[in-house]
Amino acid sequence: MSTDVSVMGGRPSVLTVLVAGGPGVGKTCFLRAASRGHAVLAGYPGSVWEIGYATLPGGVTVALRTTPDQRRWWWLWDRLAAGACGAVVLVDTTCLPASYPALDFLDARQVPYLVAVNRPTVGARNRREIREALRVPSRVPVLTCDAAEPASVLAVLHHLITAEPAAHQRHRRPLPLPDHSVRTKGLP
Repeated sequence: MSTDVSVMGGRPSVLTVLVAGGPGVGKTCFLRAASRGHAVLAGYPGSVWEIGYATLPGGVTVALRTTPDQRRWWWLWDRLAAGACGAVVLVDTTCLPASYPALDFLDARQVPYLVAVNRPTVGARNRREIREALRVPSRVPVLTCDAAEPASVLAVLHHLITAEPAAHQRHRRPLPLPDHSVRTKGLP
């Protein structure tokens, strides 16, 4: 998707954001909450991802694309990420390793992202512990959110868009994924 730079300050009025994470972390809830329930199913037979739009304060429209969970469809992630200014990686504190493939994908392609912990449970780790467990650098924001709550989701998107000014430029040419993830090293 191309961006329209007709908004104040020369910032694009339509930005593309990838919503990634492991299975069951709340990607669909996040997208539907941001889109106020107006999302479109897309994909090839046997693979589904969703596309939706959210409007942030200031009139910036965000085009959201979720990533398919099934490994056989991971090759589509490059297409879905094309032109993305950044990504939200949703994580579930009970299954942090499920988010490793999304983090590795974004790191390999130098796509700016933030981590959004979806509905942290009582007694869950704090954000510093989550950052360490995910092995994300300190420059990557780690936030909490409720993926089913529109105000929470829009706050996460606003943070992504405003926290990383360089994120509003298209990311560089995709790089190949490493053979072994730095996060999954040592896991079965």
